[in-house]
Amino acid sequence: MPPSAPIGTLGRASHSHLPYDPLIYRPGPPNDVTVENTETTASTSDWTKSDKLFTEQAAATCPGIQENESGVYNQPPPSFAQSEFETIIRRQRVGGHHKLVPTPSRFPRVANEWEFSGWGKVLYIEITDEQLKEGDQRMSEPEIQMGQFRSSSISGNGVVGSIFYAFPAVAAVASIFSPLSLLIACLILTIYRPILLELGSAIRLNGANYIYLLQCSGKMLGSVGAAATLLDAVATSVVSAATAGAYLQGEISTGTMREWTIGLFLLIGISLIALVSLRESSAFTLSITIIHLSIMTALMVGAAVAWARAGMGILRDNWDLRPTSGTGIAHSIFNGVCIGFLGVTGFECTPAYIRNIKPNSYGPTLRNLLIMALFLNAPLMLFVYALLPNETILGGANVLSVLAETAIGRPMRIVVVVDCLLVLSGGVFAGLVTGCRLIESLAYERVLPQIFLRHLPITGTAYMPVLSFFVLCLVVYASSAFSLATVSTMFSACFLFTMLLYGISCILLKFSRDRLQRSYRTSMWTVVFAIMMNLVVLGGNVALDPRTLGLFVAYFAVVFCGMLLPESRFKIARIVLWVLDQTKSLQHRHFDKRVVSWIKRFRKDPVVLWVKDQPLGPSTIIHSEERAHLPCEARPCIQNDFDDTFRAQGKYSYS
Repeated sequence: MPPSAPIGTLGRASHSHLPYDPLIYRPGPPNDVTVENTETTASTSDWTKSDKLFTEQAAATCPGIQENESGVYNQPPPSFAQSEFETIIRRQRVGGHHKLVPTPSRFPRVANEWEFSGWGKVLYIEITDEQLKEGDQRMSEPEIQMGQFRSSSISGNGVVGSIFYAFPAVAAVASIFSPLSLLIACLILTIYRPILLELGSAIRLNGANYIYLLQCSGKMLGSVGAAATLLDAVATSVVSAATAGAYLQGEISTGTMREWTIGLFLLIGISLIALVSLRESSAFTLSITIIHLSIMTALMVGAAVAWARAGMGILRDNWDLRPTSGTGIAHSIFNGVCIGFLGVTGFECTPAYIRNIKPNSYGPTLRNLLIMALFLNAPLMLFVYALLPNETILGGANVLSVLAETAIGRPMRIVVVVDCLLVLSGGVFAGLVTGCRLIESLAYERVLPQIFLRHLPITGTAYMPVLSFFVLCLVVYASSAFSLATVSTMFSACFLFTMLLYGISCILLKFSRDRLQRSYRTSMWTVVFAIMMNLVVLGGNVALDPRTLGLFVAYFAVVFCGMLLPESRFKIARIVLWVLDQTKSLQHRHFDKRVVSWIKRFRKDPVVLWVKDQPLGPSTIIHSEERAHLPCEARPCIQNDFDDTFRAQGKYSYS
């Protein structure tokens, strides 16, 4: 460096972590150095000679400088924690005051300090061996998960129970072509199995469309998926409960008790069962599914025998009532397919609890649901038209109980009614499980308050999701005037929109997260075909009854706004604060200070930042002497570049 540089600057600039003597030494030109040309630049040899003479004369003036210089270069480099700490100290502003903004405050009566989030803090946590062992033990504990039959029974009760409310609706629009329409609807649903398999293998998290859209797009589409999934789950439970009430009232005299009262009691009972434990309740749903399939199998066998005895007369009479033109036949079949999707509802609930299913059981679970839908819908509808006249089919809602009495006898009709109550109770439970898992996912993502994660001390069940779901069901049921027809109309649109979002999620997954590891991939054109078929069926439902779209949009808007409220609470608080500041009558009540304290309290919530790249050089951290002091928040992003010991630390902090 040039001779005019101060000696104190040398030690301070190169090694700021060491103490230095604030010596300022500016000597003149040495006596034994002759400067021949001061206007020209000195050569390299001249600079070297000058440096040498300058150092010797400086050492003669202050002997401790030479020893200090040699000590500086012999010391080891600073640790990562020490250099990081000194960087923070060096970057601190003098005075530590808040920044002054050029624009005036929107709130003249409230100081600007409440807008300041705080300086923050730096924490260095040293993880002990005992903590590492405890973390490894906790993560190595096997998670209790369901097999294919238990997991199939939760959604399966919605699939197999939908025949009780789908058959009358399909028969009203498709007549004798109802079996064909139901068969086509079930076959269309098989297209979605590979789509759900790819989504589930890539993103194995509870929450269904909310999680899929959140991971592949953003918060806005994630909120759309959450609102659609929650509304579909609520509609599943409400329609199942209302159908059970209507079925029971049509069979026996209930006195002053109406069908909506029976449905309400059913919702309360299933909610109480769910409070015991959602997992143990899967054994209850499995038993219901087995009983229902056994009874339906016996009913089909008895109906086949009765059909063989009665002959083809009734079926021929029903066939004569069909539309004669080709356009009328196609129109009847198409309308039957659109309504026939009510017969396979429940299939969309399975991804909501995928983490509770064993990894190798998710595919068989979806397969079992499709088999149950194909096994029951079309064959049973064919037996209905083979043994019952068209007037009886369209005359009441209890089609299967009438078929049981005609084919086997009065005792079988009672058995079918009891079975209807059981399997529709399972449908209520399927919607409840879907909704509760979604609410828990929203609470884990801090979209909803943490109170939704509180558990009962005895059973360990999160009770707030169950209670919240019951309240939503009650609101939807009451706002529809306790009408089964109104809720069923909205339910068909919910189901189709939810399935449409699965296709959109798969497209977004292929586009934005294609490098995610997955065990199953489906063709993009299969997804496009499924989306097109879904749009056609949804349009057909709207054309049949325009109220379908209106009711769905109304309910969806309310639920969607409820999803956005927690995320927008700070904006809402600022608007409230501005209104209070503009209202003189409220200024003396100090409501503004309460709003400010509320904002400050919620700003203390922890924030987890997921980084896409490695902001820290792995080689620098690996060769650092004190790498155990690395902040826990940085470990997951560079976890794969460390050795086994440090990877264990990152794994523990990540969990």
